[in-house]
Amino acid sequence: MRIQKLVVVASIIIGAACSGGDAARPDDSALSPAAQDKPAIMRAVDGIPGWIRDGDVETYTKDGLYGYIDGGAEIVFQYGFRELAVFKFKPAAALPAQKELVLEIYRMDSGEAAFGIYSTKLEGDEESWPGIKSDHWVSPGQGGLAKGEYMVNILAPECTDREIGEFAAALEPKIPGSGTARPKGMAWLPRNSMVAGSGRYIKGPLAAQNESPFLEGSYWRFGAGDGTGAAEAYSAKYGVAPAVSKLVIVKFGKTPEAGTLEENVLAVFKECLKDIRREGETLEGKNEAGRWFLFGHKGRFAALVLGDPDRKAAQTRLDIALAMALASR
Repeated sequence: MRIQKLVVVASIIIGAACSGGDAARPDDSALSPAAQDKPAIMRAVDGIPGWIRDGDVETYTKDGLYGYIDGGAEIVFQYGFRELAVFKFKPAAALPAQKELVLEIYRMDSGEAAFGIYSTKLEGDEESWPGIKSDHWVSPGQGGLAKGEYMVNILAPECTDREIGEFAAALEPKIPGSGTARPKGMAWLPRNSMVAGSGRYIKGPLAAQNESPFLEGSYWRFGAGDGTGAAEAYSAKYGVAPAVSKLVIVKFGKTPEAGTLEENVLAVFKECLKDIRREGETLEGKNEAGRWFLFGHKGRFAALVLGDPDRKAAQTRLDIALAMALASR
């Protein structure tokens, strides 16, 4: 469920020009009390070199988001959505008319939530742009960033990566916050052999299902609503194409009942894999291509290695991840 570069979230249709900032920011005294409560970034974005804001901001709360994101709103809600502001821009200079810019800024419940929904777009090794300190990515036609409690996505089919990068670099200082807030569980992902920029924060059953079919079962408790706290997960890719695998670390709200989690994972392994066996505390199996799938569980933490060609490397990675997670308690 990748929302254009994963577009459950945001889009910027971008174009380039060379002067901007003509549109005036509204005086707070002229705003309604409700509007004054909004952060300035949700009311006006001006002063981007090369761009002029075209029209008023459009805002969406939970009810309106269903109509704005066709079929993609639920995953945003599961991360913790507050509101969306949409701005349209036009080039300040006489450039091709088909170049238009639509900027969407999502305000989430926390910085971690903003990083989480941002991370659902990441595949790894995305291009960055000089001078942007917050987590971001830039490509021909698209871009995005996460800063503070805000998530921005850029969709720009008529533009180059340079045009998008320059726009993102001018926008980033205007977004409130001191940088990107990553959940501490991201630090449990071993760095050795990790594909740069592939780390994801997984929150809610929809994000879990999108991450892997092995995370679809309700026994993972990504949607737990019984007051014990829902499970969350952290994932990253490892290796070099075509031999790329994935590691997922799951943190449960409470320690799973003894044996229950293992029995459910074993059932899925038997359904999807072959040569299922236990090696010490690890459950393992292989797919038709001979790639290894490993599962381990200790206390409130579980880890999965999905599709690694090297069993020894997979076991080492799984053991390190569980050890780091347990040491963080």
